[in-house]
Amino acid sequence: MHSGKDKPYHDLQKVYARHPVGAPESDTFIEILKCHFDPDEARLAAAMTFEPEPEEVIARRAGVSLDEAAPILTKMAERYFVRGFRRPDGVRTFRLHIMALGMGLFEEPFLMREPSLDLERLGDLWDKYYLESHGQEMHGSGISLVRALPTVQSVKENVLPHEDALQAVKNATILTLNPCACRVAHRNCDDPVEICVGLSWAVPGGQEPGTPVLDHHHASTIAGRLASADEVVDALERAEEAGLVHISMNVKDDPWFICNCCRHACGLLRGVTALGITHAVAPSSFWMIIDEDMCSGCELCVDRCPVGAITMREDGVAQVIHEKCLGCGVCEVICGQGAMSLQKRDDLIFNPYQDDRELFMLVAEKKGLEYPVHHH
Repeated sequence: MHSGKDKPYHDLQKVYARHPVGAPESDTFIEILKCHFDPDEARLAAAMTFEPEPEEVIARRAGVSLDEAAPILTKMAERYFVRGFRRPDGVRTFRLHIMALGMGLFEEPFLMREPSLDLERLGDLWDKYYLESHGQEMHGSGISLVRALPTVQSVKENVLPHEDALQAVKNATILTLNPCACRVAHRNCDDPVEICVGLSWAVPGGQEPGTPVLDHHHASTIAGRLASADEVVDALERAEEAGLVHISMNVKDDPWFICNCCRHACGLLRGVTALGITHAVAPSSFWMIIDEDMCSGCELCVDRCPVGAITMREDGVAQVIHEKCLGCGVCEVICGQGAMSLQKRDDLIFNPYQDDRELFMLVAEKKGLEYPVHHH
């Protein structure tokens, strides 16, 4: 049992650990929480869940008065470290951000450019935590939280709506262009930054009714911006030219985002490239086929593939290791000979889950957790 000044942070860590995305106990994560929350904030946050609840309920669970809790909840929501809404009936509700994916505890400080934080130190802490335990926890259930989407430039047939990036853009509730929080945080590659796409508010279960508890200062400092469909498609094409992989939530309804991911910084793709968890990113229902007669042996596709799925044969012709291929198509974009094309896989590909609730419930079941998360 933890006591003293760090107890609120350890209590809050236990709440995050009960979410399917996970939060293993770690001194590194306690330091991350200290960057986000002061002790009074952590104490109140530890009485919250990932579902919106009236502030009276949160105050009562935390053992404090509403007069004491309300300004603390407001402060946390205005810094966007928790999510707050005023419902149409005037009741204010608050919820915790999930750890990561879209607009989570990890992403928000780097999207908001929160001036009160040492973002370089925070980025280094998140990177350390990912490598020591959180990456394995997030991707280790055997169920893929995210999936690769084929490039919009690929010539492909029979593409299904849930893996067609253009269809996802067309169906989005909102469209935003945002900086890649991973590249901003980790500062370890030269790939484009202002390029990741929001398709919704990235909230489990959908957006709450009402208006956000968010002051004008922080609203003006958020780094993302609303974008048109044409701007988003242009961003997707620029991402493909840079060799970035389109990755989205592994769901059919409200997939939250299309991240444009690199092998160096991305917490999604690094599940494969840094941690060796092959199912960290589910493949699309396509894989790459190489026309041997057209291949010039230039090896550009070998360098471009982010997961090492392309090698060179002894006769100088490229070959695809289909067990590794994500079906993302970024190698096709760089092939000057037209020797590469995405084709439907021969083997059965698992269809995405219906929505985030089904996805998280199945991950929770694998981990022996309850979902939605409840206080005991």
